[in-house]
Amino acid sequence: MKRGLKIALWIIGILLGIIFIATLVAAPIAKSYINNHGEELVGRKVNIEGLKLNVYTGHVAVHGLSLYEDNGSDVFASFDTLDVKASLLKLLGHTVNLKHITLSGLKANLVQNGETFNFQSIIDHFASDSTEDDTDTTPSDWVLKFYNIRLSHAEVNYRDAKSGKQWHLPHIGLRVPGFVLGGEEQSEGGLRIGFDEGGRLSIDGGYDAQGGKYNLTATLEDFALKNIEPLTEGVLQPSHLGGSLHANLKAEGTISEILKSRIGGTVTLNNVSLQQKDAPSPVAHLARLDVKVNNINLDANSYDIASITLTGLDAHYEQWADHSTLDNILLPGEPESMNNPETPEKQDSSTTSSTPLKLHVGQLAVKDCNLSYSDHTLPDPFLFPVTNLNIEANDLTLAGGNNAKLRATLPGGGHLMVKWNGDLNDWKQHQDLFLSIKGLDMRQLSPWAVAYTGQPIEDGIFGLTTRLTINNSQLDNQNKIDIYKARVGSRRKDVDPEMKVPLKTALYILRDKDDKILIDLPIKGNVDSPEFNYMKLVWKTLGNLLVKVATSPVRALGNALGMSNSNLDFIAIDPDQRGFTSEQYHLLSDLATIAKSDSLVLITLEQRMPATDNDSVSFRYTMWNNIIQRYMQEQGVNEAQISITTGEPTAEGERTGYAIGSEMKME
Repeated sequence: MKRGLKIALWIIGILLGIIFIATLVAAPIAKSYINNHGEELVGRKVNIEGLKLNVYTGHVAVHGLSLYEDNGSDVFASFDTLDVKASLLKLLGHTVNLKHITLSGLKANLVQNGETFNFQSIIDHFASDSTEDDTDTTPSDWVLKFYNIRLSHAEVNYRDAKSGKQWHLPHIGLRVPGFVLGGEEQSEGGLRIGFDEGGRLSIDGGYDAQGGKYNLTATLEDFALKNIEPLTEGVLQPSHLGGSLHANLKAEGTISEILKSRIGGTVTLNNVSLQQKDAPSPVAHLARLDVKVNNINLDANSYDIASITLTGLDAHYEQWADHSTLDNILLPGEPESMNNPETPEKQDSSTTSSTPLKLHVGQLAVKDCNLSYSDHTLPDPFLFPVTNLNIEANDLTLAGGNNAKLRATLPGGGHLMVKWNGDLNDWKQHQDLFLSIKGLDMRQLSPWAVAYTGQPIEDGIFGLTTRLTINNSQLDNQNKIDIYKARVGSRRKDVDPEMKVPLKTALYILRDKDDKILIDLPIKGNVDSPEFNYMKLVWKTLGNLLVKVATSPVRALGNALGMSNSNLDFIAIDPDQRGFTSEQYHLLSDLATIAKSDSLVLITLEQRMPATDNDSVSFRYTMWNNIIQRYMQEQGVNEAQISITTGEPTAEGERTGYAIGSEMKME
């Protein structure tokens, strides 16, 4: 017994001695092996400055590790210290228990070249060579427990080799008190990231392994939008992004149904500006944007937004013959289908989501915005500023009716007011728009008038009330135009207008005695027509009206003078009658009044009498010409304003008399 005990003690002592010696020499041996066989282990050259190992306590500390690129000279990633402590005995119970993991001073250099990153060879090194399909879904009986995980003073550099853009994250920190996979314990953790140009990201969350539930809170504080400039280099022309972003978002759900998670919170943008490099002023500046999210459900494609408030937007859009402001900002690019000839024109319906988008915005408010539009394609530069723009809308949705109100200030002290009710999802089915413009200085529209009619607007105040409805693609637009003291200049010889419209003549005729012009302008059309263009339709309708008025000024002036006579087209006279009838006196009196109202009116009376070879009948025809001419002179009409001509003989059964024509002696 004693002999056996001695032998056992000797054996245990020898084993303890071997273990003790192995502990002393294991770290140096491991360090040397890793430095000399890094490519065999990870596929890359590895260098470790220091390694400490204690198999009794399960403690490992690695100092000064560098992992190199494929070329063996450039460093891909490095860290100052990795400190890990594990409970080795728990491995016997199929449990990996790491008491703490601390990583400090991590520096990683990520390089992207097309679709390949500079760590692809590491992934390929550890990829399995087996071609067998691993279909074993049996749950593992291993439990993984990680506690006190800390990442401090980490730094990541990103570079796109093709575009040259770079992104730097200099201050990354991670804290995870506990994380369990396969057990029933709850886990919680946090991530902290500081950004090079300013801003901090904090993410805190928890996970219930038993129920598979998680909760996550992400807070982004004072994030400078300048941080994302490198990411916009492939989309935007060289530009400066100013402003900051603040967000506080919460998400909760289950890991197994991650897309059904509930997401809510707030997002705020402050002092956002977009300015091209070397440009004197920003293209756009936004004072503030506040968004409050009730719930976002990606699985249901549902977005419930409590409110959107946009304040203080200043933006300017310019159009040139070959480019616009958007072309100055956005980099030119081809559609994806052109870059990839194999991309099908239409995706298979089985690969696309069939869930319709559901959007609801409880309250939309746009406040104190200023927008301006410049058009350099016209003969004269056109600048139209809209200031003090405010929009209010409640319960906006893609499906169903919506209501919104808009108010703004127009140039020259004018005002714009819009009320809208309509369907956003299928706008052709139902739209109801009421628009009112009051007090607009018409000189602001002169460049357009020159382009379309060749004549500049020199004075005038414009007002418009319009009601536009669309029902089942049919447009009905009723417009009432109110113009005061409209004046246009002479036709420009250096301009080839789109329409030969006698604008000056028409406006002159349309003015009443109080220098007002009131016009009803109905516009109708089918919005599904390939040739449908609303602005062209407006100008065509207006142009037809002006031509009609200018080529028949007698009736227009008669209406302006309050005459109710509807027969200002023809004076029926029988050459055998003696003297004027009461109706003829009335018609001639109206013509005289119209002619005397404006010395520029020219009236033509074209004689319509049957053909005859009888000299006495011809004499009577001439006599009636003289009678009418004398009567008009007696009424005070200038002889130069009345022209009586002999036209084609009338056919059998046609009326005899005088066809009334008119024109304006202008332009």
